[in-house]
Amino acid sequence: PPGPAVAPALRALRNQLQEKDALIRHLESDCERSRAQREREERLLVTAWYNMGLALQQQASEGVGPRAPPGGAQSFLAQQRLATAARRTRPPHGRPPNR
Repeated sequence: PPGPAVAPALRALRNQLQEKDALIRHLESDCERSRAQREREERLLVTAWYNMGLALQQQASEGVGPRAPPGGAQSFLAQQRLATAARRTRPPHGRPPNR
């Protein structure tokens, strides 16, 4: 059995351990909040970048702004988007257009 001086030392060590556990839980919670915030910011950045690209592409296709390509030339991706949009608006073979 431990001596009389050991019991208070054990209590103090247990208290320190509980405090450290509480600190670890708090830090893990902060880390999770920071990770979630970083993910939200990354999604916002990607969305903004994508929207900016679409806006610039639209300006270029409309001939607006200083970066409009000469002669209406378009990038490969812009041409693919136009082709896909045209396919979606055409009625399937053998069916009259929906009106």
